Amino acid sequence: MYTIVQFSPTGNTAYLAGMLSEYLDVDRVNALEHTIPSKLKESEHLIILFAIHAFNAPKTVKRFVKGLPSDRFTKISLIAVGCNDKWLNCAASNEIRKILEKKAYQIVVDEIIAMPLTLIMSFPEEMISNLLMDARKRINKISIDIKNSIVSKKKLPFKSLLVNRVGRIEPFAARFFGLELYAKKSCIKCGLCVRECPESNIHMKDNGKIKFGFKCMMCMRCIYNCPTKSIIPRISKFIPIKNGYSIERYISGGAEND
Repeated sequence: MYTIVQFSPTGNTAYLAGMLSEYLDVDRVNALEHTIPSKLKESEHLIILFAIHAFNAPKTVKRFVKGLPSDRFTKISLIAVGCNDKWLNCAASNEIRKILEKKAYQIVVDEIIAMPLTLIMSFPEEMISNLLMDARKRINKISIDIKNSIVSKKKLPFKSLLVNRVGRIEPFAARFFGLELYAKKSCIKCGLCVRECPESNIHMKDNGKIKFGFKCMMCMRCIYNCPTKSIIPRISKFIPIKNGYSIERYISGGAEND
């Protein structure tokens, strides 16, 4: 009845997708970057959860939506996950929504859920705790709306559309961030970053050294997931949170100050 697909560079969206799957009694959540849209089985309702990048859906998500067949699902719901659910992120789903509507899909839920910040600075521990509590309530409410096919009433302020447009510049800047990444000598050549890069931007050379290309989307997955914390930027060292980011640390009650 339901198909859930999620794009979660640093874990926030995957956490919410897992919770939603329990509420909707769905056995499996598909990782969007490892899913071929044309090979998804038919179901009544496709639910796409994605992390917001620069007030927009990431290019990985846009590419996935463009590849969706036009007759695979009856309804589609969109859940965007960002550091706030205010006007700044209101238009995050705007571009992919237009793509889906051109394919004649009915959009049901189109909502935003706030989760902890994963770039530059960590939110205070109390704020993170409150965000997680609110997120659990929101995902429960959204699951009810999905079950009852309650269409989201969404009115986009002009300022939301404006920052959405400005944010589309960010993917180009992210490419340069990727070029300044490198792996320190502590790299154990496990290949995790190569396998998990959503844009296939990381490669291992014949000599075992890690090479970064010009397709980076600055999702931070390679930096935060590296088992030896060997991947760092040469110049933009302020962008990754100092001690990394891990949603598991917060949901297990072991939050620490970054």
